[in-house]
Amino acid sequence: MEVLTPSSTPATLEGLDGDKEHGDYVYMYPPRQAYRNFDPATSAGLPDLIATSLANSDLLNLYLHVPFCKQICAFCNLYTTRLGNDTDLRGYVELLIAEARLYARMCERKTVQTFYLGGGTPSLLDPRDVEALLTRVLRLFMADGTPPPAEVAIEVAPETVDAAKLRDLRGAGINRINLGLQSMVAQEVARLGRRRPESRSHALIEEALGVGFANVCVDLIYGLRHQTDSGWETSLRDVIELSPHTVCAYALTSRPHTGYRRQGFGGAEAEVLYRRYEMAHQMLTDAGYSQDTHVRWTKKGGGYLQKEYHWGMQNLLGIGAGARSYLWSVDTRNGYSIRSRKDALSDYTRSISQGHLGIVDGFHMSAEERARKAIVLGVMDLDRAWFEELTGSDPVALYPEEFGILERLDLCTIVDDRIRLTERGRKYRDIIVQMFFSDAVRRRLSGFRYLE
Repeated sequence: MEVLTPSSTPATLEGLDGDKEHGDYVYMYPPRQAYRNFDPATSAGLPDLIATSLANSDLLNLYLHVPFCKQICAFCNLYTTRLGNDTDLRGYVELLIAEARLYARMCERKTVQTFYLGGGTPSLLDPRDVEALLTRVLRLFMADGTPPPAEVAIEVAPETVDAAKLRDLRGAGINRINLGLQSMVAQEVARLGRRRPESRSHALIEEALGVGFANVCVDLIYGLRHQTDSGWETSLRDVIELSPHTVCAYALTSRPHTGYRRQGFGGAEAEVLYRRYEMAHQMLTDAGYSQDTHVRWTKKGGGYLQKEYHWGMQNLLGIGAGARSYLWSVDTRNGYSIRSRKDALSDYTRSISQGHLGIVDGFHMSAEERARKAIVLGVMDLDRAWFEELTGSDPVALYPEEFGILERLDLCTIVDDRIRLTERGRKYRDIIVQMFFSDAVRRRLSGFRYLE
């Protein structure tokens, strides 16, 4: 779909058995397509709004974005830019630290729960620079006497590491590693524009497990161009045999201006995506994995703490070109573009070098939108007492019609203390949550155009 256009009504939910409609992965609320430039008053008061949000909790999660990649994958709609001979990775690390310093001046020191290096390809960084970045940023935010982050994670592309570099990353303090494999089938990998030996995916998982990371996570995508059910089954089977702690299976999100769109591919049919979701769920649960969310399955030691804490309404501060922050009273985004990637990086570099934040747009969260966010992100398994403490209202009393529909259609169960999506509800989670989008967010989404 061109934009995320909420259409979840009782009528569309009634027809879900036909598997004709598939929703994009909703991993934050509101979706970034609802972001706009702040009005002058909000823009002028943004530092105070950020500071007030950070002061709302003694807990903090940090996300640092490293946008460089050796190649831009055909499906990619994230903020990345191609690594060049003149790319100064160490200089970019200094920019991240400089931006972190700007935010640290806005808040008291915290208990830092998680630290995540994402991208792009942060595994392009030298492990010594990863360690320096981790040490120096944490020194800015951590309160004396608080424990180190429970999760220190990095995303890794197979062609950027060997066993020695994995050991060095572990020694630098990384305890969770995300292996962005996307597929275990050589032909599928090649069609993405990636170049890696056929055996490298298997070897990388084995090496990561052998190094001793507390949590090895493998990311796979279904719905790739020319992917078959047989190919998807092969990817699942090969990963399951190696038994990483966490397996994430994402449906392809199709966006304009990507390589896929230039190739004329607009995404797989909904029924194909649902069939492959069911294949993943069946194979992973048969292998002893437990379903954590509709995109993640885990064994002992697995999971994704930063996502868990973000979905639990903790502050997540984003640093780096293209990074987003999800804070109590405001979401913000640094400069982003998939049409002018280098320009976005140049603008970010100039802003931070001049001592200014790199924020270009975002969304001011009201109490109503915060309540909707808590349901959208938490409806897989919603603690009613937690929600009432957070918002002052019981979720069922706040949204009786929506929950009545979901319960009647066997998409959720409602008991005294919890609301849980059923197995069928988990399958359709990304459509279900759109029922709770506000009219204001719907209007913004319907008016969004991919011109950035």
